[in-house]
Amino acid sequence: MLGLRQERGLPVAAADGAGARREAEADVHRRLAQVRRAAGRWEQWDELLLSFEDRVRIEGPAELVYDFLYRIGDWPGRVPHVERAGVREDVPGIQVVSLDTCAAPGGRTVSTRAVRLCFPHAGRIVYKETLTPELVAAHSGEWSLLPDASGVTVVAAHQVMLRQEAVAPVLGAGTGLLEARDHVRAWLSRASTETLGLAKWHAESTVRRLR
Repeated sequence: MLGLRQERGLPVAAADGAGARREAEADVHRRLAQVRRAAGRWEQWDELLLSFEDRVRIEGPAELVYDFLYRIGDWPGRVPHVERAGVREDVPGIQVVSLDTCAAPGGRTVSTRAVRLCFPHAGRIVYKETLTPELVAAHSGEWSLLPDASGVTVVAAHQVMLRQEAVAPVLGAGTGLLEARDHVRAWLSRASTETLGLAKWHAESTVRRLR
């Protein structure tokens, strides 16, 4: 490759820079195309977008609950729907996570990737998926802890944009967006509720052992 660049009269650094620019331009064009597709569906946004939350009350310290949610790499073997978890945390509090889960209906394994920003002192973990399931065009969310005098309320919030063109191939011909909304909400809610329930068990059982 170096010889080819020299034969063409291109300095190595210039060739590398040109390649990086081409990749950046291609990425910009891909993102603009996504924006154009989304803008073309603005009349359907109320059907494509959904926002919801699940919450659970825990009689235990917020620190134990946060620790369970933060240690996502330990979820396989602890959270039944999580089959595999890969976590990279080059900077403390910034996690790049890849998950294989079987929370989807029918027992299908779904692979996702996300960036998680962890704020232990605020009791918050916010995330944005960079690889989503077929039915989901975009998914971001947050785990937030609301402590009080005797325990903590944990909230799992989701903001989702559906991928309309995937509805029929995944759920079957004739399936509408409202059915797809119910399907995705039930699926994500089931996963987050299961995780919250296990965080509750972890915190409350630890407190009982320490008494």
